Amino acid sequence: MGSPHLLLLAGIGGHAPEEALDSLSSVTDTISVVYVTAWRPSAPVRAGWERRGLRGEFLDAADLEEAVEAAVALDGRHALDGVVTYSELLLRPQAEIAERLGLPGNRPDAVAVAQSKARQRLVFAERGVPSPGFEVIVDERDLAAAAARVGLPGVFKPSLGAGSQSVRLVSTYAELIHAFAAARAEKTAFLQSDEAYLLEERMALEEDGDAGYAAYCSVESLLAAGTAHHLAVTDRLPLEHGYAEEGCVLPSRLDAATTAAVVDVADQAIRAIGLTCGAVHTEVALTVDGPKVIEVNARAGGPLPAMFKVAAGYDYAAEIGRSSLGLPPTGLPEFTRAALLRFLPIPAGSWRVAAQTPAEEVLRAFPELVYLSPRFLPGQQANRQRTLHLASFLVDAPDVPTARVLTSQVERALGIRLVPGFDATAGADRD
Repeated sequence: MGSPHLLLLAGIGGHAPEEALDSLSSVTDTISVVYVTAWRPSAPVRAGWERRGLRGEFLDAADLEEAVEAAVALDGRHALDGVVTYSELLLRPQAEIAERLGLPGNRPDAVAVAQSKARQRLVFAERGVPSPGFEVIVDERDLAAAAARVGLPGVFKPSLGAGSQSVRLVSTYAELIHAFAAARAEKTAFLQSDEAYLLEERMALEEDGDAGYAAYCSVESLLAAGTAHHLAVTDRLPLEHGYAEEGCVLPSRLDAATTAAVVDVADQAIRAIGLTCGAVHTEVALTVDGPKVIEVNARAGGPLPAMFKVAAGYDYAAEIGRSSLGLPPTGLPEFTRAALLRFLPIPAGSWRVAAQTPAEEVLRAFPELVYLSPRFLPGQQANRQRTLHLASFLVDAPDVPTARVLTSQVERALGIRLVPGFDATAGADRD
């Protein structure tokens, strides 16, 4: 194929652009970037692209529409062979670019379903994909009927969203009203909107008996050259702070029969939506009635590229780039180590970070840490308005039990101490 011309759509969210460029450089040396500046300036990413000496162009775009037009104009100067993104917030322009230029990619209508939890539920109900009972809510007049049909307690969530933001367990009608009002007032990073919300049947996801895991998992898939490759099942740590994620683990502890059942419902969901290209991250509940699909995301789960590298030496980000060029994967992951990504949730309420060990000190003390990302600094206010987590870190270990021990040690070493507080500075604006 020579040196194909690959376009990376970047901005915020998902796999970091600099790490993505490292992976994509193993696929081709001709990589252009369209960087959406609606959230932050492009200068640091531009510098990294220039430092790598890649062929192509680096272009800024103010919003999603401008990103599409910039890509089309770029294709006119130097024909594109593929377009890739790792960000949930950029899936729509990626699909539009692929369709307009006749490149490998998901259809825009399939991406529209994948980005709408309400439309997913309707498609799953129509196609018989196992998933929870639900009602769609578009205004206050729908609340009473939704509560009556689904029952309370139930799970309220926005149709468009990521990272479990505004997802709440509502036990009373008053809580449902409050959740709806709060979600409509919430500002998100998305440059698109969806006026729908969902009330769903509550599934007991918090713990899977005494297994030490949550009762849900995710299936990580790669769709390439007309074939679905289901690469792994990722376990989740027990939920202790509502629906704020606590962490994920590779490889999975699930037995072969459960794994097969989980992968089967994920495959059904992907086909029902109509996704055909790139990464897919499907969350699946482990219920007494069998696996049920929570949601499908048409991109890699945020930490998964790094976790695959740690646990299997597998460059998931590079394989996603290959799929965007219409190429099959070079191989499939074989797990020889364990990767544990720990999220430290912010408790409900408003807090001030009174103490926290500097990240550099913790990284020196634990060579097993692949990365450590604090979201706040001492003295800053921490609440759930912009992020659900105080920090995240990734541990590399020879096996899962060792990873779990190391995770507890790192958590203690971080020494994060919160006190109630409303007179602190805002938290750091980090992904």
